[in-house]
Amino acid sequence: MRCACGRENPVAAGRCAQCGRPLEARRDARRWAVDAAAAASLAIALGAVWALDAPRWALRSAPPADSLLPEVLQTPDRDRPTGVFRPLRLAVTPPEYDDMGKLLASLGSGYQFTEIALDDLLNARRLAAYDVVFATCGGVPNEWLGPRIGRADRGGVGSFLVRPPIADRLRQALRSFVGGGRTLYASDWQFQLLEIAFPEMIDHAKRAKGAPQTVVAEVVDQGLARRLGRSIQLRFDQPAWYPAAFKEPEATPYLRGAFKTMDGREMTGPLLVRFPFEKGNVIFTSFHNEQQHSHIEQELLRDLVFATVTAREEADVRRTLMRGGFWPKERNLLSASAGSQPVVQEYALARPGPLQFVLGFEPRGARLRLSVAGPGGARYEQEGVQTFRIEIPNASPGTWRCTITPLEVPFPNYPFTLTVGEKSGGS
Repeated sequence: MRCACGRENPVAAGRCAQCGRPLEARRDARRWAVDAAAAASLAIALGAVWALDAPRWALRSAPPADSLLPEVLQTPDRDRPTGVFRPLRLAVTPPEYDDMGKLLASLGSGYQFTEIALDDLLNARRLAAYDVVFATCGGVPNEWLGPRIGRADRGGVGSFLVRPPIADRLRQALRSFVGGGRTLYASDWQFQLLEIAFPEMIDHAKRAKGAPQTVVAEVVDQGLARRLGRSIQLRFDQPAWYPAAFKEPEATPYLRGAFKTMDGREMTGPLLVRFPFEKGNVIFTSFHNEQQHSHIEQELLRDLVFATVTAREEADVRRTLMRGGFWPKERNLLSASAGSQPVVQEYALARPGPLQFVLGFEPRGARLRLSVAGPGGARYEQEGVQTFRIEIPNASPGTWRCTITPLEVPFPNYPFTLTVGEKSGGS
């Protein structure tokens, strides 16, 4: 019997041997996949087009909304007294083409998650029980589908218009979830969820479907390039995958590449982006956890998880820097486990001036120390249990060396960010 974490267990097992979750037999049902290729004008007007695909396992719905209400009304972390910590609340849609649950389970106890039904994406109160929702590449329920208008691209039986009442509920629920300060991850086919929920962010000139291929992607983000290199090969094994067709600069690209579309065109565009909406953030990736991956691809997938769960704090850091007249020049996404060695990062300052180093992490039981050494021998050090910064009013040009020491971490692979800001006008 397959657990939500991805582990196969004996049929008679009561609990998963990997994560300890109770196991329950699931009933066979139908799998419905998303496809927004046909009739662009109809897609814009009605939200999206959906395609019927192969069978999948049915899921029980999440608990009734009323049972989640006390969780929703909890005091935000920033207002909690020191020493009271709440773990991350993660939700994942069923695995189909993107088994995010398996990846989360491999990262350890801090990434425990609830598998939710796709219908829960229509319910704002249910979604409000979570900090992060991973809407993974796959299909949608039959009840979401309206009239059939064409064929499908991955062996399904056709493309369908989404029912207008479903589109309305989806739009309201996802905008409420993200707008409340939470993070939504969506991969590949779930581009169409974002097309319904955030139509103002879609760049229709970039909208396409990619053919199966290997793409050499440029790593645009400086911090990501530091870990993965300036380029990375990504394998797209399935047809009709979605590039990140979102408006720039509103959406910040992290990966970009040239690729062939299903209709034979050559295009260049983003493959991984993030964009803000009100108090929250949306992360979309064309690439996801499907087949066996190279070491670099696995590192990218881990970074995707870390970027998703730290998105809120990183956005707060960015806003704070900019309000103070600083421009975020480089962001480094990092992680640490108990007993791990200090993390060392370097930053090259081209000209003298004010400089800030911001260690970003939420108050969830960690204590980190940041030590900064300048080219002239100057040293600065600070430690804390949540985001803090070190500011150097007159930093000398040259190499600045940052050492982050994990004094206490609540779980393995504890994620945090190091952002470097220079005074605006000095870039």
